Amino acid sequence: MTVLRFLLAALVAALVAPAGSAAHPRCFGAAARDSARQPCPSPGPGVQPTPSQAPLQPGPPCTPVRAQDLVAPCAFGEPAHLARGFVALIGDSHAAHWRAALSVVARRRHLRVYAITRNSCPFSTADRAIGEPYRSQCERWKQELPGWLADHPQVRAVFMVQLSRGLDEPFDAEVASYNDAWKTLPASVAHIVVVRDTPEARYDTLACVGRAVARHRAPGPACALPRADALHDDPAAVAAGEAASSRVQAVDLTDFFCGSRRCFPVVGGVLVYKDENHLTPLFAQTLGPFLLRKVEDAFGPTWYHDAHA
Repeated sequence: MTVLRFLLAALVAALVAPAGSAAHPRCFGAAARDSARQPCPSPGPGVQPTPSQAPLQPGPPCTPVRAQDLVAPCAFGEPAHLARGFVALIGDSHAAHWRAALSVVARRRHLRVYAITRNSCPFSTADRAIGEPYRSQCERWKQELPGWLADHPQVRAVFMVQLSRGLDEPFDAEVASYNDAWKTLPASVAHIVVVRDTPEARYDTLACVGRAVARHRAPGPACALPRADALHDDPAAVAAGEAASSRVQAVDLTDFFCGSRRCFPVVGGVLVYKDENHLTPLFAQTLGPFLLRKVEDAFGPTWYHDAHA
């Protein structure tokens, strides 16, 4: 029985081991593109997870908390009574796929994170081309969100992430629509971290990766896409760059996906995408340390509780 318990404990530890731990090599996942870790050896033709497994893998746990009408957060990270700070992750499904990265941030800085996401509903004053009644519900959600944050003044920083395309406006108007939306957030939100949207894959990328692995070819280079095709202009990131207030800063992790000419669907032996434009939880997890680095470069080490940085 003792041996069985030891084996079960070892299995659980391996499954939940954080990125960058002894369970993974030095250049695993996004770390393979970290300039501080070069040179990195080639990871070979294998990939984690496999293309057939990737669409089935759930995101990290997130516990529902009390909703206020359409604003229905879930929470992860430190328990509230132990947390050193509180932050929120806000946006559409492209915000949701960053939960695994923010789980690493939360663990390293002992944070409580509230995920407040709604599919196809970026936090902007512009509309996205979606049908009713979801379109009206999206507008109501955006109107209610600042009130939820005002009722939770312990949330000092918010991460804003959304699909970079699909709004029903010219690009310049889309840029303005994000700045207009951020101005509605209460003063208790000291920092707005705008995460630049990720590059996208193609409809056949996962199939390409599967074929490359079967042929013992390195799938990252074999199935890479031209950077110009994979990476769309992001109006939210542009808005953050043009914002008059230091309260808003963009962080850009594109270099962990792309070189100067190509973007890769496998990085450091890890499959980047679970479909055409959403990240696998495993790859997002490996981005966590680098997301934290970017945020602290932008806002300093007390970003999650300092209202005057």
